[in-house]
Amino acid sequence: MAARTSAKQQWLYITDSGLCLFETGQKNSALPYIDVRAVRQADQPLMHPNQHLAWIKEHCIGSRLNILLANSLYQLLLSDVPDVPDDEIRGAVELKAADLLRYDIDDALLDVILLPEQAYHGRMKMAFIIASQKPPLQKWLSELIKAGIRVNTIDVEITQLRNLSVYHQTANESGILHLTAKNSRLLLNYQSEMVLSRSFEVGLSSLLEDGTVQDGELELTVSQNKHSEIQLETLALEIRRSFDYYESQLGLGSPASIHLLCDSQHEHIAEELSERLGVRFSLIRPEDLMTIRLQNADLDPVQYYALAGIVYRETLQ
Repeated sequence: MAARTSAKQQWLYITDSGLCLFETGQKNSALPYIDVRAVRQADQPLMHPNQHLAWIKEHCIGSRLNILLANSLYQLLLSDVPDVPDDEIRGAVELKAADLLRYDIDDALLDVILLPEQAYHGRMKMAFIIASQKPPLQKWLSELIKAGIRVNTIDVEITQLRNLSVYHQTANESGILHLTAKNSRLLLNYQSEMVLSRSFEVGLSSLLEDGTVQDGELELTVSQNKHSEIQLETLALEIRRSFDYYESQLGLGSPASIHLLCDSQHEHIAEELSERLGVRFSLIRPEDLMTIRLQNADLDPVQYYALAGIVYRETLQ
């Protein structure tokens, strides 16, 4: 199991609906921690950095900051890799991105993740392309520099989910399912590499027959949901289709285990999925692995589970 990073880092998490400023690190032999310092509700903050500089300067300690983009603020694209020399692969894949993006390639900030050679039966090389729009990020960097803050790293949410999954990996074929109030995301790995990512429009609010689900500052109350069984079957079917693709198209073995990331009170969903799919689903409890500190007592740690993989970022790259 990889060692945990001990370096203290500040992060600015940008979503469609707000900002979150938090710190990660580890003190001596203690568990790593995520310290959520401040949260700000805002509409499309990625497009309006100047509106948030005063708030960032108020809560940011020091002059170094990393940026983390929520899933909705970038594209995760799958592309074949042209048959070129190894030192030309990245450039060739970036050119392929021009046909896949919703905007001009010159306005794109790109990163490339090569899939393992075993994927796709060795017939072809494939890669994920992570693409985000460059102009708003350049504006953020410029405004932060004016405020005396330098950005070290720009990362994306999906890679943190991969980090958390890989840290718990006990078999070559494994994955993680992140359940939120409104949707879910399945990520499948081979060895220590992400090879498949799919999102589903099925979340906790449609899976529970009764109860209250936290979604940011909103509480979604679910009462006698007659469709919960149908929604669970729908989710199981989509996961089964993903497993089939993993085995038949990628040419990899059957997933041995899947970790479920959600509030621990919903552990029964792991049992239900295990029964339906014949694959072991087990609950991850981030609080058992790290300390999640919340400066605002009204916040719920479950809202920040997607950030948990950041504490393993440097050691698992």
